Amino acid sequence: MWLFLFVIGSANGTKAYGQGGREVPHLQAEDYGPKFFDQLQRMFERLTNADIHHVFQMSRPIPCSELASGQNEWRDVAFFSGRRKIGNWYRASLDEVKADVEVYIFQGGCPDARASLQVTTKVPVEEGDRPAGVKVNPPVKAYFNTEKKAYTFDLPYLFRGKSENGDNVYTFRPRHESDRYVTHITSHWECKAMAEEYATYKFLICHTFLFGHDPVDITHGRDKPTYSFGASAYTILSDGKEGSATSY
Repeated sequence: MWLFLFVIGSANGTKAYGQGGREVPHLQAEDYGPKFFDQLQRMFERLTNADIHHVFQMSRPIPCSELASGQNEWRDVAFFSGRRKIGNWYRASLDEVKADVEVYIFQGGCPDARASLQVTTKVPVEEGDRPAGVKVNPPVKAYFNTEKKAYTFDLPYLFRGKSENGDNVYTFRPRHESDRYVTHITSHWECKAMAEEYATYKFLICHTFLFGHDPVDITHGRDKPTYSFGASAYTILSDGKEGSATSY
């Protein structure tokens, strides 16, 4: 990830969209407890051997209040490269979660379970091999698609890059603070509740794909696997908050 996500502004309330900065997403002491990684591993193993498209289709809608409660920061915790098992990964420890400052933040009022929201994404900026701050992207609208029964949104904040093989790819993470977004490729997201009978933490399963007019690859995730333009992938997000196994 791909990388998707989102708290707008700094401590003084200003909004510095598109700017580099030193603010990093924060974790509460009780977030991502030991049971979280046991549950995620169990989920990952099941999804690796399942028809993940069918799993997504059968997943339940997530209510607005679950997405936008408090200042929850949703993070990439697992990735599935569509029909291929190559490139799949999941977070195995709290240190791995802390090491990635990319977050997604859903914000807005929830007068009903399907109210529209805004999604703000924060991604790390690197200068060479060193962290150089956090880039805060302008919020985009997330709306509930009644046909897909999923919250959907489009992220146009992609940058041109190179894979390890020298191929042209796109990524959400800029290599320099001065890098500019491309304007012809967009990443589309559809997200549902990933509910397992044993899961006491909140998980989202998001179906993602690119659209535009340039047939290239995009990098996505911790180990930066690539996937073909137009192909789909699946990302698991979590805010690390423990609830109950029947919260959805």
